[in-house]
Amino acid sequence: MMDMTNFWVRTRRGQIVMTAENRKPRVLMIHGFGRRANQLFDWRERIPDLGFVHLPGHSGPATLDASSMDVWIEGFTEFMAIFPEPPLVIAESLGAVLAMCVPTTALIAIDPILSTEQLWPIRRSIRDALARGEDLREIYEALFPGSFAWVLDRISAPTLVLAGSVPLMPERDVAVVPSALTDEDLAAYGAHPLVEARRIEGGHLLLDQNVGGVLAGAAVFMQRHGYL
Repeated sequence: MMDMTNFWVRTRRGQIVMTAENRKPRVLMIHGFGRRANQLFDWRERIPDLGFVHLPGHSGPATLDASSMDVWIEGFTEFMAIFPEPPLVIAESLGAVLAMCVPTTALIAIDPILSTEQLWPIRRSIRDALARGEDLREIYEALFPGSFAWVLDRISAPTLVLAGSVPLMPERDVAVVPSALTDEDLAAYGAHPLVEARRIEGGHLLLDQNVGGVLAGAAVFMQRHGYL
């Protein structure tokens, strides 16, 4: 397996960082809020020609000029222009919401956030980050101003939504972070004409918790769109 390099791509809103073996991987993976790209590097062993995109302000200083979804969408749309044709994207959580708004050939969205009124696991993650000395409060407030229901109007590529089976509510002590999607959220995704939506075993962090389930759920979808 080849070593990876950090590629810095300049956009009008700042720079976006991608870690990959080459500048134009066929598949991109985008991590979620409060996570880091290097937490997903083991996926290189499972999917060939895979690159990793860093959300601004998560693996170091913010690289775009503001923390808002509008700015992220603008910057990442420019970033996608480096590819001869849009890549297939695998993205989790808030990264999946972003991926729904930029050019892709196809998208596998892992537990993508939709409604936010009951997102107690995210608030706990903020508390835990503060305890570790990481202050994500400002970026959280900028990126979670309300419901993400608007993203349903932005989906323009075939999309597979894989949600966790561990229910979000009620708020409780849990061994794993539960799915961020209520049944109503999942139904809203599934009603979109370009979306297939279903649950698989696990919680919100399916890329960690259920590697086999994600691969099995994604295999037919990826083959259909020329991957694997």
